[in-house]
Parts: sequence; C-alpha cells; structure tokens
Amino acid sequence: MGFLVEAIANIAPYIYATCGLLALFQLYRTWQVRAERRQAVFSLERDKAIDDLYRIFLSALLMLVVMGFTYFASTTLREAMLAVESSSGFSSPDGSSTSPNTSLSSLIPTPTFTPEPPTPTPLPTRIVVSTPVPDNQEEDTQPEQSDPAPNPLPVSPALCPDGRSVILSPGNGAVVSGQVPIVGTAQHDQFSFYKLEFAPSGANQNFNYFDGAENQVVGGLLGNLNSSAMANGAYVIRVVVVDTTGNYPQPCSVTVTVQN
Repeated sequence: MGFLVEAIANIAPYIYATCGLLALFQLYRTWQVRAERRQAVFSLERDKAIDDLYRIFLSALLMLVVMGFTYFASTTLREAMLAVESSSGFSSPDGSSTSPNTSLSSLIPTPTFTPEPPTPTPLPTRIVVSTPVPDNQEEDTQPEQSDPAPNPLPVSPALCPDGRSVILSPGNGAVVSGQVPIVGTAQHDQFSFYKLEFAPSGANQNFNYFDGAENQVVGGLLGNLNSSAMANGAYVIRVVVVDTTGNYPQPCSVTVTVQN
C-alpha cells in the first residue's frame, strides 16, 4: 500500500496534465455535439447528440474522480502513512528498536569519557601485631614444628585513579565465588547514577552491566556480583560514576579470579 501511494505521488503531475488535456478535448467535443444537435433535423440525430453529451459528462466526472483521488493519495494519505511509520519506528539512541524486554544496561546511556585530574587514593595501612611469648617458657625450648600454611595469592588495592570512584573490596587479585559484595565509594558533585560492570580479563574487554543505583555511596555496599553464573577465570570489575552531563571520571577497576 505504501509503495502504491508513493508511486501515485510521484506521477501526480503527469496525471493532472493528462486529465487537463482530456478536459480540453471534451470541451471541444461538447462544442461539436451542441452544434450537431442544433443542426439536427431528425429525432435520431438529436438522440445521438444527447447520448454523446451524456458520455462526455460521464468522462468529465471520471476525470474529476481520478484527479481527486490522486490529490488525496499524494497529500493527505501520504502524510498519514509517513506519520504512522515514524511513530512505529521508535528506536534507541544507537539505532536499535526498543522493546519491553530491554535490560537496564541497554537503557542506561553510554557516557563519554572526560579525563579529570586524578585524586590520589590513600593506601590501606598494614598493622603488624606481634605474638606474645609466655614468661614461663624456657629459653632452650624449641618451638613446635607445624605444617607451613599455604601462601595466599597476593591481594592489592584496586586501581582507583579518582577518589570519587573507588572499590575497597574485593581487592586486586582476590579469588571469589558465589555472591560477591562490592564495597566502595561512588560520589560526584553533579551525581546522576553509578553502575557496576564486569568483563573477561584480556585485550578486548566488552563490559557488561550487573548492578548499580541512583544514590551516592561512601565506603558502603555498591552492589553484588553473582559469580556462580560465570565461568571460572579472571575478570575485571569496575565502577563508573556518571554525572548529570553524561560524563564520568576515570573508572576504578579491580581484577579478580572466579573459582566456583
């Protein structure tokens, strides 16, 4: 239907021109038939002239109908179909159509990165507590030999170049499983929302949204990562704080190992 309406709109000038020429010809025929009717002697000639006038009238009526339908199709009907197509073709900013089952991560606009002066994040202070020795222990007493405990994997603070986006736990290099609470800070002078994302550790990282909120958090629970639904391996977790302009400071990232 849309193709037919578009075709009629494209050839509308030719239809108007053809109908105009036919109208001029019908006017000429009307003048001839009226002259023949005035000069007719017999009733059969007059009846024939009346029939010709009737056919000319029907032809003129048909041309009016064609011209009216062409005008309606090329203006009103075409504009209505364009309005329907534009209203039914709503899409998202990246060009894809939006459906009711769209996830929260796809609805959150991807902000543009604006580098800001990094705020140094204070490193945690390690407190060493000495083990007391009993007073009644003899100097020549040898300590009991015990099996050495396995050395844990080294855990370091997260890579947080900006103090407004901080992950305090888990640390960089931690081994996690099950529900993993993400503790840290997400704040900004023009705060809009923050989101937590994860991606497999590697060169080409495609981050996926897993939690977030529209409230600022300072040294508290940012969200939870369900690592039981993920394959074992190394992953990068980051927090992105987005301001009201759609920009964000450099995210804080931490690399963990999922071992279910």
